Amino acid sequence: MKWIVRNEHQLAEIATEIISNLPKTGVVLLQGQIGVGKTTTMRTILSILSNDSFQGSPTFSLVNEYKSKCGQSIYHFDLFRIKHSYELQEIGIEEYFENGSLSFIEWPEKSLIFLPNDKIWMYISVGNKNERIIELKNDY
Repeated sequence: MKWIVRNEHQLAEIATEIISNLPKTGVVLLQGQIGVGKTTTMRTILSILSNDSFQGSPTFSLVNEYKSKCGQSIYHFDLFRIKHSYELQEIGIEEYFENGSLSFIEWPEKSLIFLPNDKIWMYISVGNKNERIIELKNDY
């Protein structure tokens, strides 16, 4: 699936469509250049899925936890500052994927050895006229 986002107002509408194409549990990997809008997309998705206030990008804490409107845990990882895989092992990253939650990971290439086989890739890129292109691809 593919969407073209021309402004933040439109992102809210598209985020609802994106959510309807995501599983209730599992791992969603956000891939894109720095500054492309991964965190903005996450803020919008989380505002729809959760009543919790957006805590910002977890660049230093590595992970923020939110509760969905039905009480399910949602995790938002930002692995930008990770240098070595043992850092992810120390926080028990695999345990987050085993508890039936929904996890979103920015900079997922740093966690590939820990990821489950069934995951969804969300690619975000810049298109013409500074619009954002969001694509979802299953990795089953």
